Amino acid sequence: MYAPTSSTKPKLPLRYFVYARKSSTNEDRQVASIESQIEVMGDVAHDNQLKVVDTMSESCSGFKVGRPVFNRMVERIENGEADGIVVWKLSRLSRNPDDAGRIMGMLQRGEIKHIRTVDRNWYPEDNVMMMYVEFGLTNQFSRDLSADTHRGLLKKAERGWYPGASLPLGYRHAQYKRLGEDEILPNDVFDLVSKGLKLVASHQMIPAEARVYMESLGLHGKRVDTLPSTTWYDLLVNPMYAGRFEYPASSGTFYDSKAKKAIEPEEFEEIQYVLGLKNKPRPKTHYFPYTGLMSCGECGCSITAEKKTKHQENGNTHSYTYYRCTKKKGPCRQHYLLSTELERQFGELLDAVQIPEGFHDWAIGEIKKDQEKSVGDRQTSLQQAQTGYNEVLKQMDTLVGKYLDDKVPEDYYQRRLAELEHDKETRKRLLDSIDTRVDERLQELDQDLSFAATAAERFAHGDERTRREIVSYLGSNLVLTDGVLDIQLKKPLFMLKSVACDVRAIARRFEPLEKTDNMVHFKDYLSNNPVMGE
Repeated sequence: MYAPTSSTKPKLPLRYFVYARKSSTNEDRQVASIESQIEVMGDVAHDNQLKVVDTMSESCSGFKVGRPVFNRMVERIENGEADGIVVWKLSRLSRNPDDAGRIMGMLQRGEIKHIRTVDRNWYPEDNVMMMYVEFGLTNQFSRDLSADTHRGLLKKAERGWYPGASLPLGYRHAQYKRLGEDEILPNDVFDLVSKGLKLVASHQMIPAEARVYMESLGLHGKRVDTLPSTTWYDLLVNPMYAGRFEYPASSGTFYDSKAKKAIEPEEFEEIQYVLGLKNKPRPKTHYFPYTGLMSCGECGCSITAEKKTKHQENGNTHSYTYYRCTKKKGPCRQHYLLSTELERQFGELLDAVQIPEGFHDWAIGEIKKDQEKSVGDRQTSLQQAQTGYNEVLKQMDTLVGKYLDDKVPEDYYQRRLAELEHDKETRKRLLDSIDTRVDERLQELDQDLSFAATAAERFAHGDERTRREIVSYLGSNLVLTDGVLDIQLKKPLFMLKSVACDVRAIARRFEPLEKTDNMVHFKDYLSNNPVMGE
């Protein structure tokens, strides 16, 4: 039994709430289910003779503020209905700093007299620093996960595949996809959707008649046996059927879809005309390259943009582009930021990571040398992986032989065979990746170094779409607060930033680097300098 961290335990019997939480997002796919948490914490309460007055649970991300069951539990503790909490891990209580601060404050004030997790106790008189650290780690994990997820979805959109989990009617995600194959495929109602859209586009039927007719042919919603009007009109205004989609929603940023088109773009435009001008999408007269990439540092809403034109009394006209918070969550004190100022800050970041081409060539050469030295280690890894793979195959053969000889029961055979199949696939992936992952990593580093060498120049002279691509590659978690941009640089670029200034200073001593002798001396200096060689 884990010994309490405090030397003084509460003397009076305390009342406890058991709290369990399971998130519906990817962050918690590997943690215990609500039922498992309740079972484990019930055992903990029983073993420690804790009086449980209620068990509360919810399926909700701990990264978001405003969980209803959590708030209700805290309010009941404040009202004196319980004195402590039994919970699987502190991460179940919170993954955000607001709720974490609320719990820590109540514990320090003695409003919560005891928190019991599966592996330790927390009391008001304990050093709160460890709780700060544990809550901080869970919060940062969720922030990193959110950034990685957003970046992955954005990259998918840029590849031409709609990143949403819920696809428009008529499409489905490819369940098993090999490299280069389509990620989104037509489903069994795709042809009906296409037929219905074409009927409206060709003016053969008005939208209401077409809905009734398509319903009679078997077209229906995803969860009902009818075709609701809302579902039908959503189809009529969804540009994905004509080869384009908007991501994120309401961002004004559109991507060309690689999914099969149900109608041509001209037919889609005709449908919008049939629906009436008030429903026709407004033409995109302006392109704002950085929308959908940034969020507000005060309220967390996305950053949008708009163009303003000012007419002076002398007859001159000036146009300005501003980036601002959408304020969708309510009032926000953040002000507009001129696009010129935003691009100046982007330029400073790119200048900070800029490296000479010579350093790029030198670094790749040094990495290749290290790879050559590690050939023996990779060969050993290959042999070990192959041995493990062969051993699993041998175990599978033995298991099948015993099953055929009626030496193992059916339930054990099926369970053990599934375990071995999973183990075999894992080892096979490891075996296949040992050689390729080294080359893939080298390609990634080459791409990052090439970016650092050329991005500042390309950003200064590139068009708006080129600038957006550069900013998207630069990093994640772009946040605007009081007109100042904060960004989480990609890890290789973050590391380059710490040495780029020194490298540029060294390169200036050997300029011009285009001269062969100077390039040779520059690379020799880098190879012999212990700071740059680390």
